[in-house]
Amino acid sequence: MHGISTLTMHVMPVFTPNDYFWKHHWDGKEEKWVAFARAVREAMAETGGFELCNTKLEDKVKFKDIFK
Repeated sequence: MHGISTLTMHVMPVFTPNDYFWKHHWDGKEEKWVAFARAVREAMAETGGFELCNTKLEDKVKFKDIFK
């Protein structure tokens, strides 16, 4: 059966962190790459209308193994 489906793609600009980003979004306690990844993840979730899930990958694998 062939159906028609639509796809909505949100194209976001390339993000390069600058001095403003480090001053306002990095507390100095985490590594810079972690701050960058967190900010990009939050921007993608907000733009796409997704909820953030902070479950670790290891926990997801354990959960799947329980139900196999």
